[in-house]
Amino acid sequence: MKKILLSLLPFVLVSCEKEISLDYREVDALYVVEACLTQDATTVRISTSQNVTDNSVLDHVVADATVVISSDGEVLDTLSYVGAGKYSSRVRGRGTNTYDLDVEVNGRHFTSYSTMQHAPDPVGFRFLWKEMLGRRMLFAELRLQDLPGEVNYYFMHLYRNGLGYRWAVLSDEHGPGEELQQLFHCCSEDDILDGDSDALADGSYIEVEIRSVDRRSYDYLYSLQTMEGAGTNPIANFTGGCLGYFSACYIVKSSYTFRLSEVVEE
Repeated sequence: MKKILLSLLPFVLVSCEKEISLDYREVDALYVVEACLTQDATTVRISTSQNVTDNSVLDHVVADATVVISSDGEVLDTLSYVGAGKYSSRVRGRGTNTYDLDVEVNGRHFTSYSTMQHAPDPVGFRFLWKEMLGRRMLFAELRLQDLPGEVNYYFMHLYRNGLGYRWAVLSDEHGPGEELQQLFHCCSEDDILDGDSDALADGSYIEVEIRSVDRRSYDYLYSLQTMEGAGTNPIANFTGGCLGYFSACYIVKSSYTFRLSEVVEE
């Protein structure tokens, strides 16, 4: 049993500091592999998980792994280490090929596979106001034209001034071949006026990244999105007992400047 002094948040009923006993177990570190193969290149980051008492970062990157990308039984490349736990290759995803990734660390192998997808087709992006419970709420609306004749899955990420802001996954299960809509809740109008740190400020630089991903990647990301409420770990994407995922995906990016004067009413 270990004790940590926590400063209670301002909105609790009594404002004070209280000694709280937390019962947790020190666990063995797990390897974490985050791998992406796109139409431009292949990148992999390898690290180890941290215990709650461990505040270090650089000590957890893995610099001595062997990372091999292959397809149809043919080795395409052994990735080069470029620093900070990252490995890279010029191997590009093509067509609807399936790619295999093998990561070897200290005699242990972690493997995964993923199938390359066609390019996503964005047709619109805008910010809009919605009235909810008497408050004006700001949403970002992203619209995609789904590809006909196939099952499609998408991962969408909004960046604000270069940092991750909102993300979501979407499938065409209920509208194959149709126009799909994804709404991202950003903040309230009051948050903007109050200068809340999580609110969008006039002039914020917004980047929109859309990835078309395969079902395995979608299942992992969807489980990651819902794991907080469910209290479970995301679906395993690698064999061998490591965390993380490998995704062969086509990425489309665009950028915007957020202007309050251009937000539309709905």
